[in-house]
Formats: sequence, structure tokens, C-alpha cells
Amino acid sequence: MTRSDFDPWAMGQGGPLLLLLLLLTSQVGAVIDLTLLADLRLTDPHRFFLTCVSGEPGSGRGLEVWDPPLLLEKDDRIVRTFPPRQPLHSTRNGSRHITLRGFSQPSDLVGVFSCIGGVRRTRVIYVHNSPGAHLLPDKVTHTVNVGDTAVLSARICTEKQEDVIWKSNGSYFYTLDWHEAQDGKFTLEFPKMKASDGGIYSATYLQGNPLASAFFRVIVRGCSAGRWGPGCARDCPNCLHGGICHDQTGECVCPPGFTGTRCEQACREGRFGQGCQQQCPGTSSCRGLTFCLPDPYGCSCGAGWGGGQCQEACAPGWFGASCALKCQCQNGGTCDRFSGCVCPSGWHGEHCEKSGLGEDRIPEIVNMASELDFNVGAMPVVSCAATGNPPPVRGNMELRRPDGTVFMPSKAIMEVDKTTSEFQVPPVSATDHGLWECRVSTSGGQDSRHFKVNIKVPPVPLAPPRLLARLSRQLVVSPLVLFSGDGPITSVRLRYRPQDSSAAWSTIVVDPSENVTLMNLRPQTGYSVLVQLSRPGEGGEGAWGPPSIMATDCLEPTLRPWLEDWHVEAPDWLRVTWSLPAVPGPLVGDGFLLRLWDPVRGHELHRNVTSPQARTARLSGLVPGTFYQLEVQLYHCTRLGPASPPARVLLPPAGPPAPRLLRAEALSDSAIRLTWQRPETPAGAIAKYIVELQAVGGSGEPLWVDTEGAEESTVIQSLNASTCYHFRVRASAQGPGDWSEVVEETTLGNGLENEGPPQHSRTASPGLDQQLVLAVVGSVSATCLTILAALLALVCIRKSCLHQRRTFTYQSGSVSGLAPHGAPYSSLWGEETVLQFSSGTLTLTRRPKPQPEPLSYPVLEWEDITFEDLIGEGNFGQVLRAMIKKDGLQMNAAVKMLKEFASENDHRDFAGELEVLCKLGHHPNIINLLGACENRGYLYIAIEYAPYGNLLDFLRKSRVLETDPAFAHEHGTASTLTSQQLLRFASDVSKGMQYLSEKQCPLVP
Repeated sequence: MTRSDFDPWAMGQGGPLLLLLLLLTSQVGAVIDLTLLADLRLTDPHRFFLTCVSGEPGSGRGLEVWDPPLLLEKDDRIVRTFPPRQPLHSTRNGSRHITLRGFSQPSDLVGVFSCIGGVRRTRVIYVHNSPGAHLLPDKVTHTVNVGDTAVLSARICTEKQEDVIWKSNGSYFYTLDWHEAQDGKFTLEFPKMKASDGGIYSATYLQGNPLASAFFRVIVRGCSAGRWGPGCARDCPNCLHGGICHDQTGECVCPPGFTGTRCEQACREGRFGQGCQQQCPGTSSCRGLTFCLPDPYGCSCGAGWGGGQCQEACAPGWFGASCALKCQCQNGGTCDRFSGCVCPSGWHGEHCEKSGLGEDRIPEIVNMASELDFNVGAMPVVSCAATGNPPPVRGNMELRRPDGTVFMPSKAIMEVDKTTSEFQVPPVSATDHGLWECRVSTSGGQDSRHFKVNIKVPPVPLAPPRLLARLSRQLVVSPLVLFSGDGPITSVRLRYRPQDSSAAWSTIVVDPSENVTLMNLRPQTGYSVLVQLSRPGEGGEGAWGPPSIMATDCLEPTLRPWLEDWHVEAPDWLRVTWSLPAVPGPLVGDGFLLRLWDPVRGHELHRNVTSPQARTARLSGLVPGTFYQLEVQLYHCTRLGPASPPARVLLPPAGPPAPRLLRAEALSDSAIRLTWQRPETPAGAIAKYIVELQAVGGSGEPLWVDTEGAEESTVIQSLNASTCYHFRVRASAQGPGDWSEVVEETTLGNGLENEGPPQHSRTASPGLDQQLVLAVVGSVSATCLTILAALLALVCIRKSCLHQRRTFTYQSGSVSGLAPHGAPYSSLWGEETVLQFSSGTLTLTRRPKPQPEPLSYPVLEWEDITFEDLIGEGNFGQVLRAMIKKDGLQMNAAVKMLKEFASENDHRDFAGELEVLCKLGHHPNIINLLGACENRGYLYIAIEYAPYGNLLDFLRKSRVLETDPAFAHEHGTASTLTSQQLLRFASDVSKGMQYLSEKQCPLVP
């Protein structure tokens, strides 16, 4: 077998080695009481065994969370040996004791062993050297500080004229010539050690068996000497008797045989552990045993023993673990190899340097609270401070629960005049209520203090939070409600999210004495709101209370109406007209509220107009001869917008009754004569008559004509031919009177003249049914005409696009039209259009024409386009509203683009659309091209943005006979648009079509 077959360093390269180093040096939190023992007297592999013992406080009470099982194993990740002939096996004695046996050959003993225990799974390392090795370490474990120099010395057991190679964690790093051996040793120094330099080191003859190497373990504290903590900013305590300050916790890791916060107390012979509670096995005390403790201590012999196999008693004047300490006893003190100086009567101290018996003081517990509150389920830390001489140490203090359970300190802080012990208590329950006791006992005496513990129940809300007010984006909530459990309430946590949403909760912490305003919410949205109450102390947070569903209000209208006009239609009727400022986007509002009030008499009238499209309304039930204040507001849900500037309106006194026997006679195609009789018993002299006329089916406001004086007839001129009109008349004295019945008459037309006696006019029925029918017919006719004109224009443009097929591929800001293998796509006429766009130029090449036709288009920079909302989309494209910057001006635009999975035909049609828009140019009655942009191989076309959508939908929305029948019946109209507006739409469509025709937009036959 070659050496590589069993090379203990075969696995010592790369990542696993670094992982092991972290495991060997990682320590978090307080040092636990964990010891690994090896009996070096047993050289026979069959008798050899390792034992790991835990002495953690709280062990043995049946709580597995405090007593995780120990694990003892051999670690072959750095030092690899022959595999054992049979697997090693471990036996347990409860959760605090484990033994590893089953070694069958010497190579099974060589290497690294580890014991893992405690809640934090602390690892204790033991390195075993073969007694028959060629080289053996003078000292196996070396603990140094950052920046110190480590000196490793390998004693020569078998002399060879071969060089010695040194390895660190399995990697070669140095060679010593065999002539460099001095005093039978090979020595190597490592200056300025770093924390990463720790690990397993070895010294091996160049041609020697790796199992005959000298193995060392180097532990590097993370701080310089005497320092510990984050940034090494804190001073270590004065650890006595060879104790080592832990670089992360600041505690003294005491050598075997010593205990106390500063390792100041010696155990009885044969005892070890942090509380001296463990007994060395066998009858020969701790002779021959190696004790390994958590880092940064490492391994050593027990107190009073030294030598390579820990079997030699300390020489006179020496004591402690591995006999490393020298007695310097004074005043007649004698040196005990286990505990150090034994002082005569009247003297004490580490070296018997202190005299007098009066210096010893009885310990006294100080600064102990008389009453403490703990919350159910909390894991409190109880502190107990004591003074005395000698100073109390961690093992001198204990905490007792009312049921008799004893807790030992988890940490002790020693100061000049006192020692403070901290006790980690497991989760408390209601049964822990009562008197607890802290005890301290030293050689100077003992003391105890009782204190009362109250177990409090965290508060839980019994009711959901209350809604106080709401806005469109805010909810004002009262979070403090009735609760169960104990107070006082120190803080309130409130969390909320949209109802039926799986999004993460939003949480805020508020003062319990103040109401909470939830902000930045969505309008018209329900929210689930919950409250959690907290009381003082750890674990004071109660459970979340029941949820409350709160809904935000609608958006507040922001537009301020403007009163355009008002006029009196009857003594107690008023017609009001208003307007709204033009703004982009949809109108936020459900209707209008008109308010008319008399500040003198306190009379007030409200009128709700339920259509946001309405701009006029009639107010009735008024008092004639009264000054009123008038204002109008836009509302949305229950939210009112700003009111219009108020206007003063004078309603004149009551007028005369209605005129009688109104008749109408057509005189020509533009004139109608009206006659009537004066009212019966008019109130005062009649000043004039007022005639109201309106074309049947018209959607505009009726016209009023005043007569000259009190004449009882008049001729209405400038009428439309062959048009039916409605007429009514009222008299005006001090104020306008009542209207007469409505009559209707039609003007003459087609060259007809009025021959013969006049025809009796027809009196309209009081109802508006016939008027509504005529209004519907007229409105529908105008709407259909507009729709047909618009559809004709759309067909023209669509056929133009289909007439010319485009092909292209995007390449570096251009579009080329070659198919695979260079074959062109064929068009409808056997020719192909190759489209290229780059730097604002659109180039069309029609095969087989040799010369391209350049078409320029305005170029938009990608950085000048800010996309906003999605307007619409189809299977292969979509249109987005965007803000673009063109010629230095910001403007709204509709940007068209294709989706990622669009086909070549879709790209071809899209390029054709750009060509058509380039050719059409600009006209006020078509949607014009604003510019185009190419980004990452995709084309974007920006066209003018139409804020009110397409004409067809706009016309449909204006049909209030369908959308708001009450408004239509009240105002006698089927549409909110006038006939003049509808004709204007048709005229604009015709102008746009004419422009397309002049541009010779091609059509497919």
C-alpha cells in the first residue's frame, strides 16, 4: 500500500477544510459546561475509550429543550486514517454522559475527535497522538491571542536524517532541514497570528509514516490579550489559576479543578466541571486523564498532574492543570499541587499576602426589587447582586421558585464592590405567582432575600377598532377598545390591508391615547383593520383582536362649477344653467347639488341632479318676490366638491294668470302668427307678453320672444321651412305669470302658400310623450348619419393599409424586408415593399424599382417617452397613454406598439400603418402622427391622444333617454347633444374624408 492510500491529509484541501476550521473555532454566547475526557493510560486500543460529560444548569429535569443529546464522534475531514475494522459505537447514560468505544487497531486512535452538546451545539475538540510516533508534541494545545507568536515544538522520539515538513490544516507550508533540530526538538515560530491561522498542525519526516506525525491544535483568540467583545473594546476580568478569557463572552474558561467567575476557587481533589460537580472515574483520582474544554481553553491534564501522558505528579512548588502554575506562597504558606498556596491562620489571598481576619465580610444581597411583574409565556432574566469578602462567585448564588425549583446563574458580572448574577428563567405560567428567593453563600456566611412575582396576562381586544371618519384615501380609527387581560397599555400595533387580499399586512405602532389616521389608501376600497395591545415587559404583546371592515370614501370632486345663467320661468320656477372647466380624463362625479336659500326667512331648498352630464335644472316651489342665494356643487358618492361662487337671485312677485285661447297660423315657410286672449282678472296692468317657441325634436333651450306692449297677437319670423314648432304664451305684469297651453304649428314649404281661410291650430296634449317620440327620431337620425360617416372613413383607411403589404425585420434601428434565404415577400400585386426607418427617415423600396422613395417622419427619443395607462389592446398589439416631449413641449399622446409574440404579418402591417401616416400629413379632422421611436428592435408609433375616446362611444353615452330616463322626461330631450353639435360632428367627418380623398388614399377593388 502506498502512502497516498492512507494519507491523513488527503482530504485537507479546499472548501471542506475551511468549513471545519469554522466549526472548530465557532463559539456563540456563554461558555457551556462541557468536558471531553481521554484516559492516556490505556494504550491498548481495545480498552481505550473517550467520555463526554455535560454539567449544564437545568440538566436532568426532563426538559429536552434544555438537554439536547450529546454527540461524540471521530472527525476524519483533516486527519484521515485506515477505516476501523468495525464501526465505533457510543453508549449513553442519560442526556449528560456519552462514551465512545470499539477501537480495534492503533490507527483508530490517531486523529481528531469532537464532542457536540448544549443548546448552541458547542464543539469540544481532542487531538490524539500515537505513543509510538517518530515525533511527539511537547504540548498538544496552544492558545494564543491575535498578534501573538505561536511556538510549536516537536520532540524527536525516533531520530532520522530526514527533513521535516510542516502542514497547516492539511496544506504544506514549510520544511525544516534535519540539521535544524536543537536539543532533540524541531521548533517552528509563527509570528503575528491571525484568527484564521487556527486549526490542526503537524510535523512529519519527509519519508515517514503520516500516522507517526506530531499533531498540534492551535487556538487563536479573536482579540488581543486582555480584550474581548465586539471590536475587542472591553477589558477581560483577571482570570486566575490559568483560566482563559473568552473573546466573545468575556467569561473565564476555568481549567479542570477550578471554578468561580474568575477561577478563584479550587475544587476538591478528583473534582472537575464548572461547579466542581463531576468526579474523576477510577480510584487513582484524575491521574492519566486529558481534559478538553470549549475554546479558547483547549486540552490539558487535570489539576495536580502533568507530563506527556498526564501521569506525573507536579514537582514541588508547582500546581494546577498540567502543573503549569508556580506557587509563590508568602508568610509561611505551603504549596498544594492541586489548589496552590495553603495559608496559615491569619493570612489569606492567592499568595497568602493578605493578613487579618477582619477583612472577611458576610455576603449581603443588595438592590433587590421587592416586586416584579412577568408576562405569561415570557422567559425573564432575573438579576441578583451581592457583596462580601471573599466576593461571591457564580457558584455561590442561586434562585428559588415557589415550587422549590432551583436555578443556577447563567452569567455573573464581577465588579469591585459586588457580584451580579443573572438567572435565565424558562417560560413562566400563572402557577409561578408568589414569593421567589435569591440566596448567596460563601465562606464568609450566607444571605437571602424574598421578592414577590406577579404573573400578568397580556391584553387582548374584545371588540374591533372603531371608525371615526373616512375620506377617499384616509381612515380615522380609534384603536383603544375594551380588552381582557392586564394593563397598563403601553403601545398599540395596528395592521391593515385591503379586504379579501393576500398582500402583506401594513403595520404601524401608535400611542394608545391618540386616534390613528391611516393614509395613502385606495378610494372606494374595503380594508380589514386589526389591533394588538401591549403591556410593559418582555412578552407583553397580546393576541390580535377581531377585525373591523372599514371602507374608504369616493374621490372628492375637485372641479368648481360656474353659474352661467338663470331666468324665471314662472312665479315660483327658476331655470339655472352652469358649466364646468375642461380637464383631461374622465369626470369624477355622480351629479350636482343645487342649493337655494333665503338668508332672511331661513327658507332653504336643495335640488339633486343625478346626471354628471347635466348643465341645466329647474327649481320649483319658490316664494315669489324673494331674494335668494344660489350655488351649485359637483358631488361624488357622499363627497361634495367646491361650491360655485354664490349668486343673488330676485324672484319677482306673482304674475297674472295664463292667457286664453292660444292659436297658431302658418303664414309662409318662415313665419307663423300667434293670437290669444288676455287672462281673466289679471293682477295689475299687463306690461307685455312672453312667447316661448321650440322646434319639435330639438334638444337646445327654447327661445323667448317679448311682444311690444299688451297686444294680443304677434308674428314669429325667421323660422325654418316645413318645421313643426311648439308655442306657449304668458303675460307679465309686476312679474311673469303662468304659461298657457302648448300649441303646435308647421311652417309652409316646397312653394306652398297659405290660400283660403286660416286653419285651426292643433293644441298639444299636456303630456310629453309625442314630444319625446319626435325628439328620439331626430336624435337617432343625426346619430346614425354621424356613425355612417365615421365608419366610411375607417373603411377607407383600413383598405388603404391592406392594399400594401409590408415586410421588415428590426436591425440596428432599421427595418429590412428580406425573407429567409434572401427571398422577398410577395405583395398583392406581385411586388414587395421593403421598409427601412432610421434617424427619422422612412425608406420604401418597391421591387423591381431600383430607386427607393424616402419618407421622413419625426423622431422621438426613447428617454422623452413616459408611459402611463393602458388605453386598449388586441391580440397582437396594444395602445398606451403616454407623456412625450416634442420640440421642447410636453404633450399627451397615444403610443401604439406590438406585443412580443406578434407575427411577421403583424409587423408588416404595423410598418405599413407608419407609411400611411407619413403620407397623410397633418389635418385637424384626422388623428395625426406625432412621431416614431425604435428601441431594442421594436417600433413605437405616437399619435394624437383623444381624451374622450372614439366618436361612436361618445355618441352612445349622450343618449340620456337610455342612460337617464328621468332627466330625458324632465327636459324633453333624448340626448345631451344639440342638433348643431351633431351636425358639426358630421361636417368634421366629411372634411376628414375629403382630405383623405385628396390624398388619393388607395382602395382595394
